[in-house]
Amino acid sequence: MRYLVGYTADRGGRRALRLAGALASDPPAEVVIAQVEPAQNPFTAVYPGADTRGYGEILDATLHRWGHEALTELPDTVSGRLITRAADSEAEGILAAAAETGADLIVVAPRDSALPGTLGQVARGVLDASPVPVLLAVDQVTEPVAPQRVSAFIGTRPGGAEVARAAALLARRRDIPLRIVSMLEVDRRIGAPAQQIDRAREQIEQITREHTDAAVEIAHGRSSNEAFARVSWRPSDLAVVGARRFDQRTRLRLGTVAHRIVRQSPVPVLVVPPPDPAKGEKP
Repeated sequence: MRYLVGYTADRGGRRALRLAGALASDPPAEVVIAQVEPAQNPFTAVYPGADTRGYGEILDATLHRWGHEALTELPDTVSGRLITRAADSEAEGILAAAAETGADLIVVAPRDSALPGTLGQVARGVLDASPVPVLLAVDQVTEPVAPQRVSAFIGTRPGGAEVARAAALLARRRDIPLRIVSMLEVDRRIGAPAQQIDRAREQIEQITREHTDAAVEIAHGRSSNEAFARVSWRPSDLAVVGARRFDQRTRLRLGTVAHRIVRQSPVPVLVVPPPDPAKGEKP
């Protein structure tokens, strides 16, 4: 496994780095620390008399220092390396670095400057186009730890099968319990079609047949907000939700329920992308 951290030398970046380090400790995995610098292009502002060469040298030296400081934050048992890429946006640079290194998972944190409970421009940009799962080190998590239980949220929205598979794989790989949190009662209450509810219920039954030790918890409430607020948590939980495809290209979006979970979750959230029809992937 290879985890790529979209790193910045701030509180959010360090939170994402510590989360990746905790994940990569056991079982062993590589952590790639990706930093993004502004791309030089014909539209880059250059002021008369500005020493662009000197600025570039200072920026390179600063990124080098920040990167090596980040490496020292990783546990001794974790293999880490640095990569710096120039791009027009941080999200674009992180995605390019992930593709180049063959990352299995991207870890990012919402910007500290973003409004509480929001993702921020970089995390949202990565989520919008990432072909691999994205782990969000949400700002409600003060000290990331290695997950000791995986909690997959499954409702009637498309992508439930992918969420269940990703959660089960993670639980099996780490040898930790799997919890399926069913949102079907909430979906039924708000009028979801019976066919969709039956299909999602079949997905839950299938995953429990394949993973006999998986626990199923039914979320109750008059709304998804109320139901999620009633879900019990352990500090070492990791939540798993799905994204949905926004158009026929690569753009993805969190659904309403998934976005609420990300906004309110007291634990890190893994966002699983849906299958890509353009690549022949099927649900």
